[in-house]
Amino acid sequence: MDKKENIRRIIGLMNNLMLSTKAHEPHPWLHLELTREQLRVMFLLSFKGRSSPGEAAASFGVPRANVTSIIDRLVERGLISRQENPDDRRSHILSLTEEGKSQMERLREIGAARIRGVLERMPDNALVSLEMGLEALIKALEEEGEVNGCN
Repeated sequence: MDKKENIRRIIGLMNNLMLSTKAHEPHPWLHLELTREQLRVMFLLSFKGRSSPGEAAASFGVPRANVTSIIDRLVERGLISRQENPDDRRSHILSLTEEGKSQMERLREIGAARIRGVLERMPDNALVSLEMGLEALIKALEEEGEVNGCN
């Protein structure tokens, strides 16, 4: 099998993986009663630590006005904080509150428990191969980010 065929098969397998994980259980974030947009802001802040509303809007490819009401609702629910930026009083810094961090950690734990059960049923040699493949994929993604100025 040539490289192009391997890549085509891997992409197909990744699509199957995503579809199969969605089909087995309801989404673990449903208990949070958040909209998809609110959840995206929560994931962004969980990943980045801090962000401005403008950075959040830019990362989602939407105008800043589109994220303002989303941010307002998350602040009202106590999941994110909005602090004045000490370097620019016209802007704000967003971050997860302790409750927001706790909810995101809970989501991670639910996801990890779900995949852990599947991994425990796999043979050792398949786990070693999967680990090696994931490490290589992560390394390639990191190198791609460095080439494109994302890191």
